[in-house]
Amino acid sequence: MRRAAALALLAAACLHPRPEAPPLRVGTSGDYPPFSLARDGRLEGLDVEVARRFAHDRGRSLEIVSFRWPELSGDLAAGRFDLAMGGVTLLPERAVTGVFARPVVEAGAVVLAHQRLDPRSSWLRLGVNAGGHLERLAGRLFPHALLVRTSDNRALAELLASGAADAILTDEAEADALAIPGAVRLGPFTRDRKGYLGRDPALVAELDAWLRAREADGTLAALRARWLGPERARARSAFASDLDALLALVDLRLAFMPAVAAAKRKTGRPVEDPSQEERVLAAVRARATERGLDPAAVEVLFRAQIEAARHLENEFLAHPEEVDALDLEREARPALARISALIVDRAADLAADPGALAALDPARVAEMLDGSLAPAPSRRTIASAIAHLKASPLTRREKPGICQTRMTPLEAGRQRPVVVDPYEKSRANPKASAVSVR
Repeated sequence: MRRAAALALLAAACLHPRPEAPPLRVGTSGDYPPFSLARDGRLEGLDVEVARRFAHDRGRSLEIVSFRWPELSGDLAAGRFDLAMGGVTLLPERAVTGVFARPVVEAGAVVLAHQRLDPRSSWLRLGVNAGGHLERLAGRLFPHALLVRTSDNRALAELLASGAADAILTDEAEADALAIPGAVRLGPFTRDRKGYLGRDPALVAELDAWLRAREADGTLAALRARWLGPERARARSAFASDLDALLALVDLRLAFMPAVAAAKRKTGRPVEDPSQEERVLAAVRARATERGLDPAAVEVLFRAQIEAARHLENEFLAHPEEVDALDLEREARPALARISALIVDRAADLAADPGALAALDPARVAEMLDGSLAPAPSRRTIASAIAHLKASPLTRREKPGICQTRMTPLEAGRQRPVVVDPYEKSRANPKASAVSVR
């Protein structure tokens, strides 16, 4: 009877096979070494290899979709692909469209030229890739330069070699890959981070957890060594990855403020909005409680960010510049809500390792924040607040024993428990409510 029952179950499984997981559709440009480059009919690069490994580990086939940089956000919003991967810089206008996973590389903007020159000169012909982050950055950093645009990022080096441009604007990682003989490097002028962008928060949370694990086991360090060179092969612990993720989110939140100030100016709203700021603080306190954090410590962190945000908004209004127009209520604030919720989640990750958190040097943390977004005093205040994060007293009193049972984001739907070490950092619930922001 047991044999007959087993055969019956096997027959039923054959009649109703498990549905195959859909392919993972990854959008990439193929023109941005060392992240994504089409060469000899094959696509290669750091982010291409990360995409292949992530898809393999999740049991999904990989489908590559080509995009052009000016259409990246529109293509993602239209559902042409699930994730954008390929040297994608964390930017506010992209965060409006989707959610970023933790960054994997930091690469600031640099100028390459055949001789040392002043990139702010009015006579300078500056080559830049059209439609991407660096074109907008060129207009902001070097407003007097004549921009020589190319629609193919691979042609940048040729612009310099042929004399069509006096200099080109790229980032540190691409400059290393181009390896132009005799080129003088100026900068970096920014602290940019490269990451992966998706529309589905659950998929991004899944990727984020996978990236954290691959940082901890050395996989990403080895890939950076291969594609970016040994100087960028620094291994990161899970805690270090969480800290990088938190700082990237803080910088991304602050990067919104010029567009927020422009939207407020357009609608006649003041920079300071005490009622909105109190809603922000109430929301992050509630989120902190959900994540087992001391709400007072999280409030200190967000008060520091609000103060830095005010400074950025006032600076923009005193010295206006061209920014992407964002609707305050329909675009900026919903995107900032997602970012603020993730800031609290990454703060909870850090607080789960109190020993490593206590060893943080606030001065070093302040240096890791983007100096072009916040002055040194603001960055020091934010860094100090991060160093003083802690679990809530209730969480500390109810600390579990040797192990505890919880559900991973992937398995929660199947209700299959896993046993984990109590000091493993919990992941964010992608379906958690958003946090209002200023």
